[in-house]
Amino acid sequence: MAAAVLPVVLAYVMLAGSAAARRIVIGRSVQGRPIVAWSVGPDTANRKVLVVGCIHGNECAGVAITSALRRTRPPDGVQLWLVPEMNPDGAAADRRQNAHGVDLNRNFPYRWRPISDPTYRSGPYAASEPETQAAMRLVRWIRPAVTIWYHQHMDLVDLSGGDRGVPRRYAQLSGLRATCLTFLSGEETAWSNHGFPGTTAFVVELPARPVGDDALARHLRAVRAIELGQRSGSPTRCDSITPAS
Repeated sequence: MAAAVLPVVLAYVMLAGSAAARRIVIGRSVQGRPIVAWSVGPDTANRKVLVVGCIHGNECAGVAITSALRRTRPPDGVQLWLVPEMNPDGAAADRRQNAHGVDLNRNFPYRWRPISDPTYRSGPYAASEPETQAAMRLVRWIRPAVTIWYHQHMDLVDLSGGDRGVPRRYAQLSGLRATCLTFLSGEETAWSNHGFPGTTAFVVELPARPVGDDALARHLRAVRAIELGQRSGSPTRCDSITPAS
């Protein structure tokens, strides 16, 4: 997708160490809140990594990680994209769903199905929600080699698909368990891994508490390893299988 198709508002901000970041509004929530991405590193970088801090509004511990990453400089040849809150209305209300009561991580098109359970309601149709549409536009625009989505609170890394050696390496460095969660319809990672062969999107389920200093340092090391293209072990094997919720 051409850059002109993505509605953006740009602002340049100087970060520590003279790293430059761009603030980019990639869309608006149901209630009109901006969905903001930060781009760090040159557009000419061959490798792009996307990190999303929060998609379920009551699971936002990952925002601390995206905030810390904004103050870092990615390695040469890498552009880092950070979306602190993909669901700003949910975050403001401290609830899982967006303002329409939709679980955004059941709203993506891959194998979408109607779910009426109010906790996991999947929306009236696939990609019905503006937040989902913003996420899809961004992924199509930048084509990240790796996308990391932070959730809570299962305390694990999901080897969701793509090259499973990538999330396995993240798990090793972050100290979390590596496992394959059972398939759920309408997930972003399934949509991304299915639609963009050769890329890897995965979920990091943080514990049910804020990210402390030691844990933050581990997660920053893990993201840096992913930026550098590190991986570990089989690209297809699941270390174990865990029921998703």
